[in-house]
Amino acid sequence: MKNFKIFLITLNAFLFIIISCNNDNKNNSVSQIKDRAGNEITIPEKIDKIICLSPSITEILIDIGDANKIISVDSYSKEILEKNNIDSSEMQIFDMMNPDAEKIISLNPDIIFVNTFSVFSGKSSIDAIKSLGLTVAVIPNSDTLAGIEDDIYFLGEVLKLEDKAEEIVFEMRENIEKIKSIGDKVEDKKSIYFEIGTMPNLYSFGTNVYLDDMINIIGAKNIFEDRNSWIAVSEESVLSANPDTIFTSVDYIDNPVSEILNRKAWQNIKAIQKKQVYFIPSSSLPNHNIIKSLILMAKSIYPNEYKEL
Repeated sequence: MKNFKIFLITLNAFLFIIISCNNDNKNNSVSQIKDRAGNEITIPEKIDKIICLSPSITEILIDIGDANKIISVDSYSKEILEKNNIDSSEMQIFDMMNPDAEKIISLNPDIIFVNTFSVFSGKSSIDAIKSLGLTVAVIPNSDTLAGIEDDIYFLGEVLKLEDKAEEIVFEMRENIEKIKSIGDKVEDKKSIYFEIGTMPNLYSFGTNVYLDDMINIIGAKNIFEDRNSWIAVSEESVLSANPDTIFTSVDYIDNPVSEILNRKAWQNIKAIQKKQVYFIPSSSLPNHNIIKSLILMAKSIYPNEYKEL
C-alpha cells in the first residue's frame, strides 16, 4: 500500500511536469506567415503588447477589439485614440516616419505594426529588428477596397480575431452594396474633382485607387478617370475639366473648403459657382471607416437619392 502511494505521488509529479512543459511550449510557440508587404514574419502565440505606427491600422485595432493591448503609437494615432476616448497619457509617442528604435526595443513589444512610410518598413531595418527577437509587420496603405479587406483579414489572423475581422468586412461590404445599388441607377453622373493636396502642389488620383472606386460606387465620375493611381495635377487640368463637385480631404490648412471657394482663377468652375465643395474627413485612411466618407460623399452630391441612408 505504501509503495502504491509512492507510485501515485511520483506519477502525479511526472504528469505535472509534462503538463507544465506543454503549457510553456504552447505559450512560447510561434507561427510563420507573410505580412502584407510579403515579408516572412514570426507571430508569437500570445500577443499582449502592440506598438502601432500606422493610423489606419490603429483605427482597425480599435474596432477589432484589441486597442487595450496598444502600448505605444505614432503622433497621428494618438489623436485617433483620444477621439475614441482611449487614454494615451502613459504611452510613448513616436514619429511615424522615423521612430526611435532604441526606445521601441526597450518597450519589448510582442508585435510592431508599421506602414511603408516608416523607416522600419525597409528590409534592412526589419532584419535588424528581427535579430533582436521582435516582430515587425508591414502593412502598406492599400490602394483598393479589396486591399483594405485583406488588411483587416490579416489583422484578424495575426491577433486570432478572425470572426471579428469577418464581421467588420461583412458590414463594410453590406454598406457598399447598399450604396452601389442606388448609385447604379443614377443616370446624370456628376463629375468630381477630389483634392488631397492643396495649392500650389495639387494632388489627386486616377483609377486603381479606393477613392476612385468610391466615386464610381456613389454614381459619379472622376475627372481624372483617364489617369492611373495617385497623381500630381495642374491647376489648368482642373479648370479645363470644370467639375460639378469638388471634394477635399486636406486637413493641414484652416477651412480648406473656403480656401477652394475663394481661388480667383476658379470662379468659373461649376462647383465653385454652385458652392458644391465639400470636406470629406477620414477618407485619407484606407480602412473600413471609409464607409462614413462614402455616405457623406453620396449625400453631398445626391441628397434626394440617398435621403434614406
